[in-house]
Amino acid sequence: MAFTEKIERLKILVTGASTDVPVDPEKEEEYLALRRDLALFPRFKSSTPKELKICSSLQEFRREMQTKGGYAERRKYINEMFLPFLLNEDADSLINSIEEIQQNINFGHLNLLPQDIQDKGKQMSEVYLYLYCIENSLRIFIAEIMRTEAVAIPKKVQETIEKLKKSEQESKYLPLRGDNELFYCDFIDLGKIIVGNWSIFGKYFPKQNEHWLNVMVEELYKIRNMVAHNSYVGIDERNALKVFYKIITAQLKI
Repeated sequence: MAFTEKIERLKILVTGASTDVPVDPEKEEEYLALRRDLALFPRFKSSTPKELKICSSLQEFRREMQTKGGYAERRKYINEMFLPFLLNEDADSLINSIEEIQQNINFGHLNLLPQDIQDKGKQMSEVYLYLYCIENSLRIFIAEIMRTEAVAIPKKVQETIEKLKKSEQESKYLPLRGDNELFYCDFIDLGKIIVGNWSIFGKYFPKQNEHWLNVMVEELYKIRNMVAHNSYVGIDERNALKVFYKIITAQLKI
């Protein structure tokens, strides 16, 4: 297992433990093994997060994270802890195409706005591009699996689809969302489809589990809502998007 895979697996373990996922002896053993293996890498050894140094077990790590606030605060703290290790050279090669698109966007028509607003607008364009690519990567992935597998759409997701289709019919001036029902699903809905059919989709997420997927989808959905309400997305969230994009494209071999 390569350095990045070990880091991602360790992050999943500590995030789960910090949000009350049961900690069994097998997970404790894996935690110790990952800490021991990662200590052999100079880049990890030189900047090991304090919590990973002092916590010799997942249970200790859980107790340490309980001082950081609720689940959302703990996840954010852990994301920031692991971000320097996940944003590496491999990530750069995966995100070049998005950065090229962002750089080629013409922002000349914004020159009447204050410079601060212009700068933030450019940063937000990058956020939208990442969200768009991640969400549609998941749609393409699910659609491909549905061609050969009988995927059941959860009842609540189907209700959402029908509601949006009805609204679309009543607003004839709006363009159609896409050529299949997955285009009526957001991050949360797509996540529910995958988790609801884990016996089918699970094999495409080796060494991962439903909890890992739910955590990632929830984080993406929060950022998506910020964009939908024209709220500014900070540097931490933008960096997290790059990590999610790298993980998804690598995990699904897109």
